[in-house]
Amino acid sequence: MTAWLKLVPTWSYWVLALVLVACWQQIRVLSAQSAASKAQADLANYRTEVSDRDRRAALYVIQENQRRQAATEKADAEAQEQLAAARTDAERAGSALERLQQRLAAAEQRSRDAGNTITAQLSQAAEDAARVRADLLGRVGEAAQLYAGVADERGIAGSTCEKAYDAVKGN
Repeated sequence: MTAWLKLVPTWSYWVLALVLVACWQQIRVLSAQSAASKAQADLANYRTEVSDRDRRAALYVIQENQRRQAATEKADAEAQEQLAAARTDAERAGSALERLQQRLAAAEQRSRDAGNTITAQLSQAAEDAARVRADLLGRVGEAAQLYAGVADERGIAGSTCEKAYDAVKGN
């Protein structure tokens, strides 16, 4: 049985071993190329996923900023409307105060024009008291108008700030 092995030259065993090693290396190279192409495909898919995710994230950020800006502008517009209404109310109060002072002045004039000396003396005393009341009423009205205007502006500014914060925060 081993006799036929002696008929084959020794160098042919070396060639056979070399062919087997070469085939094994070729199989390893093909396997590595297959793994590399699969890794490249996986990397390309991963890059596509990351790119899509980044694009969606950037779009979300843009939309969120636009939503916040719109909410802030809306709160600003409402505040301007409220301030305009408060200023109109203050102007009405100021004109009502002026009308009241004019009515008081007219009553004083009628009292002066009334006639007799006793009435004139009583009218003078009443006129002095009425003038003090009118002056005091005017000052109180002006102060009330000033404080009401400041309070309205600050109240509106505070509520606008709260609305803008809630809108930006997402509530």
